[in-house]
Amino acid sequence: MNWKKNWMMTMTSVTWTRKRHSHNELLVKPVLSISHRRGRAFAVSCILAFTMLCGLVSGCRPKTEKETRTILALDTYVTITAEGRDAIKAVADASSYIMEMEEKFSRKKKESEISKLNASSESAPVELSPETYAVLETAILYSEKTQGLFDPTIAPVMDLWGFGTDPHVPEGKEIEKTLEQVDYRKVHLISGNRAYVDEGTQVDLGGAAKGAIAAELMKRVRGYSVTKVILDLGGNVCAWSKSGTLNIGIVSPSEPSDLCCIYTLSKDREMSVITSGAYERYFEEAGVRYGHIMDPETGRPVKTDILSATVIGQDGTVGDILSTVLFAYGSERARDFAIAEGIDCILCVDNGTLWVSSSLKGKVDAQKGWTIEYFG
Repeated sequence: MNWKKNWMMTMTSVTWTRKRHSHNELLVKPVLSISHRRGRAFAVSCILAFTMLCGLVSGCRPKTEKETRTILALDTYVTITAEGRDAIKAVADASSYIMEMEEKFSRKKKESEISKLNASSESAPVELSPETYAVLETAILYSEKTQGLFDPTIAPVMDLWGFGTDPHVPEGKEIEKTLEQVDYRKVHLISGNRAYVDEGTQVDLGGAAKGAIAAELMKRVRGYSVTKVILDLGGNVCAWSKSGTLNIGIVSPSEPSDLCCIYTLSKDREMSVITSGAYERYFEEAGVRYGHIMDPETGRPVKTDILSATVIGQDGTVGDILSTVLFAYGSERARDFAIAEGIDCILCVDNGTLWVSSSLKGKVDAQKGWTIEYFG
């Protein structure tokens, strides 16, 4: 058995290069490469570049701080980067907030809101915080919209397969028995931010919460005097730059040390870039590879021709969910769904094709070995 462990992160040093770009333009290019091997998000390498105008004649530039901090939370590595006068304070605040959210959303912490929800009943519902209730409500909405392809109660199946502990292929009868616990309709939302679950149901919001947390993090950090923010919650990237464009690299699923494409984020635009795939978190048994994204109907890894699905948008919670949905659908059905729902996405398919939403024309550059086909 070959199990790719997920608690690894490699990071190159941040290097800053300067050169005259035109008469009074300075190109400042930070290069940051991060490989995350944990949780739902998968290795994401970010090549972040932005152009700053500067009075080179006088040689004067405003003094700025650059701060990056990486912490282990939410079952993944979280990297927070900010630049600007208040960068250090902003990153410290964001780090504290991440740990607060860990206490709310972690299924593994006995006192978390999710653990209390999983121990609830009709006669003893729990009151959730507005943040947790909003994510749960969105998760149930998209479970309904996808007829259960996305299901926040899939946790018992993940546990059965041993992802995160001892990965192995379970017996068919074990899978059938465990699937009895999986059904988003066993989660009940009631007034006053309250909810309860049927006996045996286990909710895990790992497939939706990171997007919501990233959105709130961005709001908090931008409340300080900063000019650039890059948040990476295990492949769930949220970025903004006041002074120039950002180039965000999306890892090649067939060769994680390379990129399949680069997405350019416009100046002063805040956007989430969220990728799902099974090329990082998997194991092999008897020569067969098994990925961690499960089909709630079969209790087995989804079968798809998509190697990774990236959703680009402003709603991180929805993007978190939809990247998983598109991956599971397969390229043909995913394109139809993306068109119907107005989703901007990049689908890396096993034949070397990048299916890219036509709305992203001019913003995505294919890298060596990949060919873009637009749709929609």
